[in-house]
Amino acid sequence: MKNFYSFFKNNIIYFVGVFLLVYKSLLLNILLDIPILFESILSSFLLVLFVMLPTFNKISKKSLIYLNIIYFIITLVIYTNFIYYGYSNNFLSFYQIDNLQYSKEIGISLVYLIKLNSIILFFLDNIILLILSIIILKRKKISSVASTKTWCKYVFMFTLLTLNIILAETRLDKIYEEYIYNKTSMVEHLSIYYYHVEDFKDYFYHLFFKEKVDYNKLNDIYKENKNSKIVNSNLTGIAKGKNIIILQLESVGECIINMKLDGQEITPNLNKFFNNSIYFSNMYNQGIGTTADSEHTTATSMYPLENGRVYQKYYHNDWLDLYSILQNQGYYTAAMHPNVNTFWNRILVYKNSYKVNEYDDIYNFNSNGEMAGEFFSDEQFLIQAVNKMNYFKEPFLCMMIAISTHIPYSLDGVSNLEDKLTLDASSIESDEIRNYMLSCNFADYSFGKFMESLEKNNLLDNSILIVYGDHGAGLIDLNSLEELFNENKKEYNNNIENLLNVHIPFGIKIPGFKNQIIDRSVAKIDIKPTLLNLLGIDDKFSLGMDIFTSKDYAFIKGIGYVTKDYYYINDDYYERSSNTVILPNNRLLKLKEIMDNELYLSDTIINNNLISYLIDN
Repeated sequence: MKNFYSFFKNNIIYFVGVFLLVYKSLLLNILLDIPILFESILSSFLLVLFVMLPTFNKISKKSLIYLNIIYFIITLVIYTNFIYYGYSNNFLSFYQIDNLQYSKEIGISLVYLIKLNSIILFFLDNIILLILSIIILKRKKISSVASTKTWCKYVFMFTLLTLNIILAETRLDKIYEEYIYNKTSMVEHLSIYYYHVEDFKDYFYHLFFKEKVDYNKLNDIYKENKNSKIVNSNLTGIAKGKNIIILQLESVGECIINMKLDGQEITPNLNKFFNNSIYFSNMYNQGIGTTADSEHTTATSMYPLENGRVYQKYYHNDWLDLYSILQNQGYYTAAMHPNVNTFWNRILVYKNSYKVNEYDDIYNFNSNGEMAGEFFSDEQFLIQAVNKMNYFKEPFLCMMIAISTHIPYSLDGVSNLEDKLTLDASSIESDEIRNYMLSCNFADYSFGKFMESLEKNNLLDNSILIVYGDHGAGLIDLNSLEELFNENKKEYNNNIENLLNVHIPFGIKIPGFKNQIIDRSVAKIDIKPTLLNLLGIDDKFSLGMDIFTSKDYAFIKGIGYVTKDYYYINDDYYERSSNTVILPNNRLLKLKEIMDNELYLSDTIINNNLISYLIDN
């Protein structure tokens, strides 16, 4: 008993540090509602035991300083993950180091998410620990004394290192490989600590070692994928020679379409458009990512990589993108985004990779003194975009990327705002939800002006018009959102909540076609093959398929997949009507296999620029 007391006394700093670090990782899981599994606690515990080794069997001033420094650093890392999760519903990755060049633009959004209560929750114990440490040191309650049994430290160190290696080799690497597309599941099974360790290992490997491609496996998956996408469609060529107008709306999720607040429509003009077009009520973004990822998927019918990484690292790839294909068919191609052209490397992507005839950024538009917070006003942008389209040689493809509804949802700078908003959101207590609703209402007003301008300039009669959201808004105060669902008598449950950031509105208006609502599950990756089929143009490479066939699934990188009747989300299968977990049938298991192969195919092609190789072979 005396020896045990002596051992505990000599390691009080060590044990306090271990407890605090494990606690901090569990706090993140609790706040983000991520289940706490035994294997996650175990992996976190073993790694933390190793991290705190400099204080083992040693009571000293340096040990106390080390504890405070390491605890602050780890708290900062975990808090940053917490904030970023609120922004993107995802965790940080070493692959995002390149995104630091956009720190100003991204920082505007992240600062908005930093709240005093979250700072107190995460850092109050750091302050208490620091104060106690200072008091102890001033009272000389601690001295630089180490145990004489220094061999204990080395034995313990070797044991921990061995256990961590065994854990990594037998379990963690397998978990990382299994959940590589689902970071939430990785944190659930690995802990936030080991997630970052495995992520660093993967990043380091890709940085210094070229991926070894299994060409036999790749060819087999490609051929099977290609054959499964060959489906006859009676709409082939029905829109031959039509213009293509695409409008991508920033952070507009399906959750606000046809919704009312206190009896007022939040988006009356968008509602009118979607209700008078072919509306897909189960359209999903291809993963949790950025606006640039959405653009990439629409143009190439491929999945994104880490946030914005395709546009940053692989813009020089061969894509067989929508712009290049249509340009070869005699189309004039244009892309417009009212931000600086270096953001997400767009100038190189659109001019050098997609080779559009015209790329317009913020310097090609006149703000007329009107901004919406830090961003260009949708009203000014869309009206001027139509004016530019008037001078395009037909047929043309024009992609417009709106931005006013970007977080932090500020409308400061919009002139005569009270005359443009049709929504009174004063009943919403949450600043976040209220500002989001108002910014969507303004974007809707701008969309109404956009439609008026298209009609006035006779651009709709000979054009296919596509309108969709790039991704959800990453809202944090979901209680207020749930109240909105209840007010509109719409179902709200955990899986609807899990899909908020990828469930997007999508409408396509084709001259001569009647409006209808289609509830089969489809995805943004299907836009390119759908358009090419409508135009009667051969599609040599797409991972998506024509949405007017019988397709009923959407693979969502980082989450799972959705069909009309089922969910596969974070490793569980659900029946949608009852939202209950079920045992998967053969079809659902086959879809999981197809999804895994399709994601592998897309990532391998992008990382190694293999589209031309696959088509030629």
